[in-house]
Amino acid sequence: MTTNGDETPVTGLRAARKEMAAAKAASKAAHPAGKTPAKKAPATKAPAKAAAKKAPAKTGAAKLKWQFPEGFSERGRTGQTASLNGGELAMKPGEKGGWRATWTKNGKVTMLAEGGAAKCYAACVQFSRKGAAA
Repeated sequence: MTTNGDETPVTGLRAARKEMAAAKAASKAAHPAGKTPAKKAPATKAPAKAAAKKAPAKTGAAKLKWQFPEGFSERGRTGQTASLNGGELAMKPGEKGGWRATWTKNGKVTMLAEGGAAKCYAACVQFSRKGAAA
């Protein structure tokens, strides 16, 4: 027989465990999550909607693919270029330590911006979005 902390014998331990298991099973059976839901009537099919009109395709600028003429490690010295509509966008280091954004087509060079790298990059992207009609 088993004893509790004060050396009095514990009686009916097996019966108490059976009673607890029965109470737990009854609790589970009474819980709504343990029950299967009642069958519902079949849903009526909703009327078909007209097909949604597709949005027209975007005609935005092509994505610029930047290239480094002498490799990525030399980008600070040689800059970077991107081809667009038969011309070339370039971000190259300027004479005063900044950057210079240019557009070259048919040998004609057009200055887009001069200053920081972010400013020159933004000028190139804006120019490409306008379609580079020049």
